[in-house]
Amino acid sequence: MNVHPDIALIGVAKGGTTALATWFEAHAQVAVSRIKEPNFFSTDIQPEFFSSGYRHMSPVLPESYWAQDTLGPAHQDFVRDASRYARLFAHAQQGQKSLEASTSYFFSSQAPERLFEANPKADIVLLLRHPVERAFSHYRMARKYGMVQGSFLEALSEDVNQPAVWGKSENFVHLSRYAEGLERWMKIWPSAQFHVRIYEEFFQNESESWAELCQALKLTQEPLPERTKVFEGQDPAFPGLQRWIMQSPLGHALKSMLPEWARGGAKKALTAKEPLRLSDHERKAAWNYFEADRIKCESLLGRPLSLWT
Repeated sequence: MNVHPDIALIGVAKGGTTALATWFEAHAQVAVSRIKEPNFFSTDIQPEFFSSGYRHMSPVLPESYWAQDTLGPAHQDFVRDASRYARLFAHAQQGQKSLEASTSYFFSSQAPERLFEANPKADIVLLLRHPVERAFSHYRMARKYGMVQGSFLEALSEDVNQPAVWGKSENFVHLSRYAEGLERWMKIWPSAQFHVRIYEEFFQNESESWAELCQALKLTQEPLPERTKVFEGQDPAFPGLQRWIMQSPLGHALKSMLPEWARGGAKKALTAKEPLRLSDHERKAAWNYFEADRIKCESLLGRPLSLWT
């Protein structure tokens, strides 16, 4: 079965891909995959070998999802069956371009070639975010779900020595080092089909950036469906307790037993009143992990990235 997207948003993780996919959902000429991140072409990533914590964070969709006559929206799965992948675009109308947004593709060693084999005429869209800001946003999410407890700098120090394997560790550092992924994708994909945008520039003037991207993808320049809503991440007031609730069987059980009327109050009590923020010292120390990679990215992209420094 010949299954392929016409447009693939390939990342990076915590780099605005979800916001951009939401814009495309409102575009009349685009049919977005029912599962936003099906990860179909990341064939080197094997969910059966994920850590228990990562499996909890990224559970496999149940068979009841696929039993539906019409698939509903879902955030993520690792779809391996081509017929199931095709069903994700069954709602597409004639003339629409199909689109999906799997952030694992930029990380995957096999996705560039697999996607090219499926559709060498596809357009690839990549948003690159300030490496430290991306890693810190990722860290806050991992902390919220009980995956880490220490400080941001401690998490980077521990993470950098872990193998770069999706689903085994958080990859805070590896996912913010972009040069290797750029080389992998640029080796296979023609520059006219590989659309790289810088997160900070792209969202600074959303309407102008959206119009320019639609033109590059040969889509009508429709207005934005709405302004991007920026939500502050929620940080746990008690990281140790949060980790126990999210990662232990007893914590899961107690959470599920909590009545609906009490959940809002419990969530509020467990959430820090002020968002976690980077200090100048942390930002400067964290940048040491990424400066060499930035220089490589500048060479690959043929443009300065001084806005990150």
